Amino acid sequence: MADYRVYSFSYNNPERAAAMERRFATVGVPLHWVRAIGPDDPLIDKTDPSPRTSALMFGHIGMIREFLTHSDAKYGIFCEDDIFIRKDFKQSVVRAIELYEMQKLDVFLLGYLINYVPYHTPCLGFNVLEYDDNLWGAQMYMLDRSAAQKILDAFGDRLRVSVPYNPDWTITKFGKRAMIYPMIGVESGTVNTTHAGQINYHRACFELNYDPELHI
Repeated sequence: MADYRVYSFSYNNPERAAAMERRFATVGVPLHWVRAIGPDDPLIDKTDPSPRTSALMFGHIGMIREFLTHSDAKYGIFCEDDIFIRKDFKQSVVRAIELYEMQKLDVFLLGYLINYVPYHTPCLGFNVLEYDDNLWGAQMYMLDRSAAQKILDAFGDRLRVSVPYNPDWTITKFGKRAMIYPMIGVESGTVNTTHAGQINYHRACFELNYDPELHI
C-alpha cells in the first residue's frame, strides 16, 4: 500500500460517519477519525461572526495536526464526512501521488465543488488542472508532510490568520496547487442550509460528477 493515511471528522452525524466507514472498508483503506469541533465549542470565539465556518476550519486543522503528530506516513489525505469515493480508490491514490510528485505540488485537490466540465489534458488516466481563487470545496485533498507543516504554521493559530478562517480560502489556496479531474471524492450533494442558491449549486455539482458505476 502506498505510504499515506486518510483522515476525516464528523460533527454530530453518526449516519454520515457510518456511511463513510462502510465506503472505506469496502475499498480496504483504514479511515482515521479526529475530534470534530462544533460551533459552540470553547475554541470558537464568542464574537466570531461565522462560528460554523470556523468550526469546520478547526476540524481540518485537527486532521492535519493528527497526521503530523501521530503518523509517519509520507502523505495525508483529508476529507469531509459527506463524500462518495471511487471504487478503485487505492489505485487512484497511487496515481494521485505520482502526479503530486511530478508536479511538485503543495496541495492537490481530490474532491471539490464544480458544476461544469473543465478543459483538461489527460495525464496518467487523470487530468491535473490549475484552479483559481474562486473554486469552492475542500471535500478531499492531499498534502505531504512538508506542506502540512507549512499550513499548520500558517493557519493553526487563528490569531495569525488575515483571511477568512475557512479551508476553502486558506488550505486549498496554499502554495503550489492543482486539482485532479475526474475527482476521487465527490460530495453527496446535500448541504445544511436553507439558502436556495447553495442547495442548487451543491446538487448540480453532485449530479455532474457522481457516477454510480465509478463511485461508492
